[in-house]
Amino acid sequence: MAQEDACHIIKQYFDHLEVALADPHETVDINQLQEMLLELSLFLRSGKNQIKADGYLRLLNRLTAIYAKGLQVKDDRAFACTAANFADILESISQSFQDYDYSQSIRLLLHYMDKLFNYREESWIEVYEHLLCMPDSIRILQQLKTGHLDDIKRWIEEGVDNLYTLWDEQLELIKIQSQDLLDLDTEILSRQQTLLDKGRLFFRANVADLALFRERHEVTKLMNRRHDLHSQRKSKLEIVCLLEDNIAEFADLLARMRRSAMLHLAWANPTPTQSRDR
Repeated sequence: MAQEDACHIIKQYFDHLEVALADPHETVDINQLQEMLLELSLFLRSGKNQIKADGYLRLLNRLTAIYAKGLQVKDDRAFACTAANFADILESISQSFQDYDYSQSIRLLLHYMDKLFNYREESWIEVYEHLLCMPDSIRILQQLKTGHLDDIKRWIEEGVDNLYTLWDEQLELIKIQSQDLLDLDTEILSRQQTLLDKGRLFFRANVADLALFRERHEVTKLMNRRHDLHSQRKSKLEIVCLLEDNIAEFADLLARMRRSAMLHLAWANPTPTQSRDR
């Protein structure tokens, strides 16, 4: 397919994407946008087009400009949730066209990767994987791959993608245990009041009652059970604190990586049409 025909098709994709992402009053069909961008990625990877350097340049400038608008809106979830597709397209083009300054595009990917982690969307890992697959000749990636991206790899190997799931599970167990403790406290207080009332009666009558002793034994068992349950709940609270520390530490890593990319961009001071980031 000739370049102009291919670029015309891609422009139609981008026109639809830009309109869908730009309207804050419209319910965005994120799944539909993801499928559309996947089609575009497959088209670019198919080798059925004859796009040359100037065509790739226009394509990258337009796509980067579209996703840069997500920095200016309050609700950027649609931008973030399609960022993995954005990364997929960038990775695809970078394999064929490296004479481009990808700094701004990569900075946007890091921004949305951070957002996706905070939104608890697993696709942040897809953004990371596409970044790893982009050519090492891209200067900003040389810096990231020997630093922050290696750190992220270690976190992934240690199960960072499960942190929020584990955190939710522990909070749910703590919620159940808290209710169990409340129920036990209610039962213990009720039994203790019964013991107190019966004890006064039997004391005045100067008689002993076997049932009273058994009731006291049951209260003791409930108190022991409460102690064990309280210890279990305390342990789970400690686990939650540890998970929260890990989540905060990893979020800080993402933020530091994003700041590093911003610093690189500031020093490079690129424009959308600059080339050669190698």
